[in-house]
Amino acid sequence: MRIFVIDDEESIRDSFRMYLEDQGHEVLTADRPRSCAVFQGHDCDNDYPCGHLLLIDHFLPGMNGLDFIEMMGRRGCKGAVRNKVIMSGDTTAIDQNKADRLGCKVVQKPLTLGKLDQIIDEIQTTVDSNEKLAELAMN
Repeated sequence: MRIFVIDDEESIRDSFRMYLEDQGHEVLTADRPRSCAVFQGHDCDNDYPCGHLLLIDHFLPGMNGLDFIEMMGRRGCKGAVRNKVIMSGDTTAIDQNKADRLGCKVVQKPLTLGKLDQIIDEIQTTVDSNEKLAELAMN
């Protein structure tokens, strides 16, 4: 699977990337989704989804994860209906109704590798291995 990990904590990004790459996944990490056209204020111009899973921290510099996901939907993101997981050290600060409406799973940080495995296992059963994904040009 192609997995995005967006978190401003480098230790989380790096440990998730190493762990998931060891399992054979393609993992792209960032402290914020800078290379995404939606994050840059544009509509999505990809013909296909960018990935299978988005693991995103709720409290990002200048934006929260739910607002970004909501913006993805408004701007035509092909992956907006995909698997989205909001991570937070304080899940009580997250608008659960909004998360539900956007189709996001909310998980408490620290996220254990066992819990990460559980999330991956659930998603892998729904992923078509022949699915075409968007070509990514990373900035």
